[in-house]
Amino acid sequence: MSENKNKQNLMVPQKGPEDRTGIVRKSMDLLGNAVTSLKGQDLNELVDRYTSEVTLVLEGMSGDLTVLQQMADDISARLTILEENEKGNQKEWNSALDSLRKQVEVLSKKAATEQKRKGTLLAALKQGTWIAAILASAWVITALLKFFGG
Repeated sequence: MSENKNKQNLMVPQKGPEDRTGIVRKSMDLLGNAVTSLKGQDLNELVDRYTSEVTLVLEGMSGDLTVLQQMADDISARLTILEENEKGNQKEWNSALDSLRKQVEVLSKKAATEQKRKGTLLAALKQGTWIAAILASAWVITALLKFFGG
């Protein structure tokens, strides 16, 4: 019975002298209003219910956090795999590029050699054409001289 009186004393604000003003009076009024809104309900029961609800919410948040951490670990692992594949692909692309550069150099040298050979062949053909033109004109001149003079 004395415990119930103590609980009631805790739940109901103490009436004090009327000369309390300012912040003390406002605090007492706020506390009194809070206690009267809970009147008829056991404070320990309310604390237990609040604690269980908060625990439930926090357990849910903990589960969500665990799932998010697992997802982050999975994404990190996938990213690592992609980076490794990218490094491998980069090496392959670099080796293919080096191979193509070497082939271009070889073909450039062949083209330069072929150009020189074609250049000398072209020069020989030009000279041959001039020699043939000179011989043909000499033959024409000789044929004309024979025909008209002699």
